[in-house]
Amino acid sequence: MYCAYITTIKEIHKHSNADRLQCCEIFGNNVIVDMSYTVGDRVVYFPVDGQLSEDFANENNLVRKKDENGNNVGGYLEPDKRNIRALKLRGEKSDGLVLPISVLSKYTDIDNLKDGDQITVLNGQEICKKYIPRGNNGSHSNGMKVSKNKKEEHQKISYPFFTEHK
Repeated sequence: MYCAYITTIKEIHKHSNADRLQCCEIFGNNVIVDMSYTVGDRVVYFPVDGQLSEDFANENNLVRKKDENGNNVGGYLEPDKRNIRALKLRGEKSDGLVLPISVLSKYTDIDNLKDGDQITVLNGQEICKKYIPRGNNGSHSNGMKVSKNKKEEHQKISYPFFTEHK
């Protein structure tokens, strides 16, 4: 089960290749944040492989948008997926997303949240869930491939590390 976590930033160090970014360690993962974060800040940590709800992502300006001139405004998440993934920013890897705990104030009294709390739904509003990618080219998530050729009526299982025996 995927969930976000309430935690406190315990360690921050300067980003190795950017003046306006810094890195913090959350549950052993390096996460890149902006300069507004300090040690002791209470935050919400979204690990990799999650998906933010559409309402939550839009309210917090996390979705990539374009203005009337075609310039990028808003965040970096794709509007249709809204998935959290590992990425590299200026040579440093970021494993997840950190947001200030205040982003949850619309959904609950943040003073009642404590470190270690796990969040997926707050007061009936979905915040995040496990991201399940859509299959492409007839592939299913279980490794089975469906043939598009009507002559083949059976499914072929693909095992990339074993040679096929006949």
